[in-house]
Amino acid sequence: MVMAFTAAAIAMLVAMIPAAIVLCRGELAGSVVAYEFITSVIVMVLALLAQAFKRPSEFEFPVLMAVLLYGSSLVFIRALERWL
Repeated sequence: MVMAFTAAAIAMLVAMIPAAIVLCRGELAGSVVAYEFITSVIVMVLALLAQAFKRPSEFEFPVLMAVLLYGSSLVFIRALERWL
């Protein structure tokens, strides 16, 4: 069971590579979508790793990251808006 959660986390990390390329080289709308996708994947990967290593106390961190990354996405959009 541990391998299933770890394999899912690794697969999700590999899926972030195209989004990272779009984030760096894409236009504004594509960059925002890629940033939101990456933040969602990071939260899910952290939750999967907490489950894989059987550490329920570390589920607090992905929940906290979800809240904080939502706010940071608004700051990211605001900063990109100034460059237009």
